[in-house]
Amino acid sequence: MKWILGMIWLAFLAYAWIWAPGKQVGSDPVFRELITLQSKEAWLMTVFSWLGIYPAIFACLLLKIPANERGSRVPVWPFVLLSFGLGAFALLPYFAWSSPKRSRRGTEQLHFGYRRRSIIGRIAGHKLTYGILLLLTLGTACYGFIQGHPAVYMEAFRQSSFVHIMTIDFVVLTLLSVIAIYRDAVFSRRSRVWALTGLVPLIGPLVYMIVDRRSAA
Repeated sequence: MKWILGMIWLAFLAYAWIWAPGKQVGSDPVFRELITLQSKEAWLMTVFSWLGIYPAIFACLLLKIPANERGSRVPVWPFVLLSFGLGAFALLPYFAWSSPKRSRRGTEQLHFGYRRRSIIGRIAGHKLTYGILLLLTLGTACYGFIQGHPAVYMEAFRQSSFVHIMTIDFVVLTLLSVIAIYRDAVFSRRSRVWALTGLVPLIGPLVYMIVDRRSAA
């Protein structure tokens, strides 16, 4: 799996820089409209905003477990931080290089008294955070379905290299969420079938975390 993810990352980089169709960022009016939040097409704004919500979801999935418990030698926070600007370009290397451990059976790890977690860890593991992200997801989805025009989006997909890469990035992030949920389920000894919820973009991972009994209410 590591080699496959590594090859996907390299292929994604090559495709984005060399073969992606449409106008390049420097001469792309669609890119300028999106980056200044002035696009009039609802679906373009919706998918663009989802690429901001997805990194927050991955931050919750990957940072809610303390690093010393997660067991991976690869620090996750630099990849999560970069994902807010680079999306899957930043997260693919982490999933390719990291090798999380399985949680111990039986009592797993014993914690006497309060288990100290960082502020970021507490935010990432709190159901209020998931609720806010779910509301943002549903709100932007409603905006897209009510005001959007799929034909306009598809035209931008063909004409704009940024929209083209942005769309593929969204698909890759969705597939990576399946892997992230699977690893978390294995670690926490939950059913691995939960990984299939990652196929429902954004909502699936949020539902997975909301129903997790380990999450703070």
